Amino acid sequence: MKMTNWKLATLAMAATLFAFTSCSDNDEPNNGGGVDAGSTLTGELTKDLTLKSGNTYYLSGGYHVKSGTTLTIQPGVNIIAKDDDIVDYILIEQGAKIDAQGTAGSPIIMTSEKKEAGAWGGLHICGYAHTNAGTGAKSEIGDAAYGGSVENDNSGTLRYIRLEYTGYAFSEEKEANGVSFYGVGNGTTVEYLQAYKGSDDGFEFFGGSVNVKYLVATDCSDDSFDWTEGWNGYGQFLVAYQGDKTTIGYDCDCLIEADNNGKNAAATPVSAPVLANMTLVGNSSTANKRGIRLRAGTQAKIYNTLVKGKTSCLTTETAETETALVNGTSVLDYVYLESGVGTSGNGYTEALFTGNTNNGISKIISLTGNYIGTIDGGKDMSTVNSFFTKATYKGAVSSSNDWTAGWTLASNAVQQSETLEGSLTSGTKTLTANKVYYLTGGYTVKSGATLKIEAGVTVIAKNDNIVDYILIEQGGKIDAQGTASSPIVMTSEKKEPGAWGGIHICGYAHTNLGATSKSEIGDATYGGTNDADNSGTLRYIRLEYTGYAFSEEKEANGVSFYGVGNGTTVEYLQAYKGSDDGFEFFGGSVNVKYLVATSCSDDSFDWTEGWNGKGQFLVAYQQPSTTLGYECDCLIEADNLGSNAAATPISQPTLANLTLIGNGSTANTRGIRLRAGTYAKIYNALVTGKTNNLTTETKETEEALVGGTKSILNYIHVANDIKVSGLGGYTSALFAAATGNAINQTLTFTDTFFGTVDGGADLSADSFFTKATYKGAISTANNWTAGWIR
Repeated sequence: MKMTNWKLATLAMAATLFAFTSCSDNDEPNNGGGVDAGSTLTGELTKDLTLKSGNTYYLSGGYHVKSGTTLTIQPGVNIIAKDDDIVDYILIEQGAKIDAQGTAGSPIIMTSEKKEAGAWGGLHICGYAHTNAGTGAKSEIGDAAYGGSVENDNSGTLRYIRLEYTGYAFSEEKEANGVSFYGVGNGTTVEYLQAYKGSDDGFEFFGGSVNVKYLVATDCSDDSFDWTEGWNGYGQFLVAYQGDKTTIGYDCDCLIEADNNGKNAAATPVSAPVLANMTLVGNSSTANKRGIRLRAGTQAKIYNTLVKGKTSCLTTETAETETALVNGTSVLDYVYLESGVGTSGNGYTEALFTGNTNNGISKIISLTGNYIGTIDGGKDMSTVNSFFTKATYKGAVSSSNDWTAGWTLASNAVQQSETLEGSLTSGTKTLTANKVYYLTGGYTVKSGATLKIEAGVTVIAKNDNIVDYILIEQGGKIDAQGTASSPIVMTSEKKEPGAWGGIHICGYAHTNLGATSKSEIGDATYGGTNDADNSGTLRYIRLEYTGYAFSEEKEANGVSFYGVGNGTTVEYLQAYKGSDDGFEFFGGSVNVKYLVATSCSDDSFDWTEGWNGKGQFLVAYQQPSTTLGYECDCLIEADNLGSNAAATPISQPTLANLTLIGNGSTANTRGIRLRAGTYAKIYNALVTGKTNNLTTETKETEEALVGGTKSILNYIHVANDIKVSGLGGYTSALFAAATGNAINQTLTFTDTFFGTVDGGADLSADSFFTKATYKGAISTANNWTAGWIR
């Protein structure tokens, strides 16, 4: 048979010999690959590390990324600096890289447990590009070397990152900005960053040639933007916004404070950035009156800029700075100021500023939404350099191009966390993207209400001795739509299986238990006659550490479907390390696609009470008990009804493209367990890792298999022989004789559960099923698990 190979590691299992290779959890952040959500970043990173999409990590102390190492941060990651009396910061040293690429819908958020300006030390990047600070320059924070002669040095990529509450003051001379660029080269990509409520500068440039685009500095108590030591990069679409002191509780200094070198104004290379399309809004402070402050010999070319909210929206200081403005080395073009120009008397005057008729003073600059407001007419910077985007207007943000939408916080925004408890009785409750929600107790969505969860949301069950779960009652809906790059993550403060109760959905579709059925968790009614019932949409959700045991008979799965109808959409879900089942179906007709159950201690998939939905691309994967610390039971446990095997309607799902991998347990030896009268139609499956990879039990179940119409097992490869009860006449020979089946197979997988076998049933005549004429759930050509699962 032809096998699919991918990446490096191989997992091989046979009927008589079981060899197992797996990815184990590792709470140490200083290793290659990824680490568990909730891990603490501290010390030095000497091997490449990936912080995985949707996870939350903690920062304690200085975290130094050493030369030759890359710190990768995927979209939707939250990094929270601990409030532990240790100064927290991230430092990318020379020769190291950061690859932090969020998205507008799923930004990376770096914040602090303490929600105050100056709570932590921000991000510091040291490169090999020029400075004029001399040899032996060291970063103010972390004492790391920076500077050199490599102008195109590449320290990585920063994209869609929000840095909150930075600015820790080590001393009067050493304060931490949102992002500090030390000799960073223009091979580095920097765009879509926000520094929010820092107690020092938002963004500061110590020399270097790095170019920046789409930056927002909000309510930073010192300067919004600051440069020194010879920075000569490009910048476009920059916003500075300072909230009113009475609102934010502190003053703010300059919108831009610009130096060449404070100790030597003539030091070379000279600071000479080229900046375009800025909106700079001060807070009318009587203590700090300067907007753009050009001093200490700096040069600059500034275009298409609006400045308001300061008594002196532009000030110029030092002979070198003003001489450059007089002789045209520095340029101010298409710059509108709400108030006048202050000069130092070294040759530059307000008259020279207004002598350029493109400029203006005492202009009315109206903004909406804090900083949306453009004035037509400006220089087309795309003719100056390919870095610049064509935007022939003044200002950074236009109503037709609000690039700040969704991922930034407005001035004095409400803290991004909220507690979920009690009941949602009506209307729609929206859990907002990139906000963290804490779950305490049962959260019930009542009939007529909708719980909407946006991509990138994290829901964390509190470790507070209250049983936490989400229950969607009959007539209620859940609309939880993550994305592959920005999954919804439902997890727990306590990182152990059984820490919380998962999701429970009750619908109006059929069951065979009777009309007054109650959910095991929440005691909610389910069942009815509407098989097309719609309980909402679940898409790209990871559920971690579920399975709380209320009693021996009442345990919570990752997701429990109670009489859920096929109007409901369920796809791209992972149940990770639950102490009961991954996914359980209590009757109903709901269809499911792209599900992964990883290391669930009971069954990966479980059905009962007449479930007759469809499923495709399903993965069950069990790590060994020596790694997990617990056993795992069946890969599939399937019943019609335990108390009445003949109850109708009978369980009869149709499933295709399954990869089911057990952990070789000697205590729990069954893979697919068909019993209690269930029927099933299963196609294109690979099953391994159990002594009995397929077992059939009860007379009704086996008779249906013998008939070959009510139950069908086709195109199934198992790693050993099957085990039958003999009650209904089904045999191993009948299984092996069916189309495409094979026993005693050596099934080889790579990278945990990659491995397909060519040849399978094409079920795409039914529009639910995707054409996939191979056995197994995942192929290298269709890795639908990439990025969002653990």
